[in-house]
Amino acid sequence: MSPETAVPRAAPARDFDGLYKALLEAHPREALQLLCGAQLDGAEVILDGPTEQPRQRSRQQDKVFVVRFGHDVPTDIYHVEIQVQRTEDFEERMVAYWASMALKYRRSDHRIHQFVLWPLGRGYPGRFSRDQVRLDYRSINVPDDLNPGVLLASPLAPLALWSQKPPGDLVERVVDRIAATSAFEERLVQVELGMLVGGSLAVQVLEALRRRGMNDVLEQTESGREIARRNREQGHEQGLEQGREQGREQGLEQGHADGMRALLRARFGELTDLDDLARRLAERDHDGNIARIVAGATLAELRSDE
Repeated sequence: MSPETAVPRAAPARDFDGLYKALLEAHPREALQLLCGAQLDGAEVILDGPTEQPRQRSRQQDKVFVVRFGHDVPTDIYHVEIQVQRTEDFEERMVAYWASMALKYRRSDHRIHQFVLWPLGRGYPGRFSRDQVRLDYRSINVPDDLNPGVLLASPLAPLALWSQKPPGDLVERVVDRIAATSAFEERLVQVELGMLVGGSLAVQVLEALRRRGMNDVLEQTESGREIARRNREQGHEQGLEQGREQGREQGLEQGHADGMRALLRARFGELTDLDDLARRLAERDHDGNIARIVAGATLAELRSDE
């Protein structure tokens, strides 16, 4: 399979936003520790519910986690936003998110931490100022800011596929983590993330998963089905091209043999071994043997060279 095989992105139903949210929900402690640098020793991690009414869905935070340590210790609130591209109003929305959480969580009892994950990098720097308002949040560019070795040792391993400095055995280690995941839905999320990387890496992940016998998971992903379809089409096209090339070669060989037969018949008449002699002379040195016949080579000389 060519490493340049194009791999489409997953269907809109399961994009970066949805897959990252599913990964955070499945592994909140690992996500907060590895992505946010949270210290969770002895803490209870709770996934908070929607912070606003469903009718205002566009103004909801992606994920909010409440981390409780016990008596006399402030509760940490971790707001994690997933953003693929910069938008003009994104930083203003971060201010709105902070204000909404500040109203919900009392200042004396809670500490609010905001993080933005940029799956493709190129995010805002994490500091917004306007008039008398200033907001600092942590902006994490996944390809540049995260250690791939640390990711690969965790359930967040597929995120290492976007690393700018990946290890040589990247694909195999990602697939190792996927294979070690027992819950089917979690496997599905990890596989779909692997497909989103696109290009030759997605093809390598696909082939590695197939070698591990995980076709049952691949068949449930839009990207896996699309890649398989494209590969079948590519294989079909390659087969047709090979067939056409083989046909051209066979046609050329047959044409040489037919021309040689006609020349031998014109020079020596009907021969008992005409077909075999013409084929052998054409295969051995078509142009050279035609020149010899035209120059007057005898039948014995032509047969002796076989």
